[in-house]
Amino acid sequence: MKLYQKLLLGLLSAFVVGLVFRRLASKYLSAIVPLDLIYIAAYLPLFIALAVVLIWHSRERRGLPSLHKVWLRQLIAFCLALDLAMFGIQKLQKLQMLIPLGKLDEPFSSFSGYNLVWAFFHFSYGFTAVIALLQIMAAGLILFNRTRLLGSLVAFPMLVFITLMDFFYAMPLGVLAQGIVLLTAVIYFICAHGSHLLPQLIIRTSNNDTPVKWLWPTLFVLIPILSTITYQHPNRHPELTGKYRVENLKINGISYQAKTSTDSILTNVYLDLDDVVGFKWNDHRRVRIGNYKLDDQGNIDMKWRYPNTGPGQFNGKLRREGMRLDLNGEMEGKRYQMVLIKE
Repeated sequence: MKLYQKLLLGLLSAFVVGLVFRRLASKYLSAIVPLDLIYIAAYLPLFIALAVVLIWHSRERRGLPSLHKVWLRQLIAFCLALDLAMFGIQKLQKLQMLIPLGKLDEPFSSFSGYNLVWAFFHFSYGFTAVIALLQIMAAGLILFNRTRLLGSLVAFPMLVFITLMDFFYAMPLGVLAQGIVLLTAVIYFICAHGSHLLPQLIIRTSNNDTPVKWLWPTLFVLIPILSTITYQHPNRHPELTGKYRVENLKINGISYQAKTSTDSILTNVYLDLDDVVGFKWNDHRRVRIGNYKLDDQGNIDMKWRYPNTGPGQFNGKLRREGMRLDLNGEMEGKRYQMVLIKE
């Protein structure tokens, strides 16, 4: 191996060891060891790896035998397997996917990406247990050299999914870094142990295998294109779709404004896909949902369907001015006037 290859292998081992140690030690040893000391210790493998690589390179230049490559690989495999197994065990023990019960009663739109992920996986313990068992199985396979490639192939799609989720759902940087490093270690093992499999992924066939070999690719392209062209997208008024804050509300000429969370005053209007409209009275539990029809002159008719005991319709006029809408109409025998500000 060239010096830069040794450095890359040393750095990969240092990051895997350091991040796995930091995660497990901060979870299980923080009661007896200060967190600052744990974080400092997590950086030590970087310096140790540099020294190991220099000794390794020096011994090879002098023609001396060296087992540094074997030991570094085994160290990466052990820490990777340990972390995957501990992730699985923690899922089985319900030590992951934790979210406060009170948070689950809050509006969905108020959730951060972090809370959305935890709330989704928290819903089904059975699903979580299956993922946990797959992680433990992959860990056991990675631990041994004979089955390391198979274990890496099992772990690869899980770690790709987890890393993408950590990135796009704005997980903490430490969580994202953990996923990236573990995924990099798995990719390293797949490349190191499975390079001989890559030529087998593409099957060579003769040109005479099928007389209509272009039929299926052509249909594969045409069907999605035709489906897309003929499909009517549910977002029929994209310029209106969104959540709006109600301002300058007047009912029969009298101004109203919610001052406390218990005031039953219209505060939000939602114009959604499939021409769905929603009115919210200062609380997500006090809502009215229906569908609206809008013509080119701005005449808007809303017919409510939830709750079933609610009034029948809202008939009025909608005028758009930039991000602001002016909505005037009649509902329950009362005249409504309001300004809608898009959020």
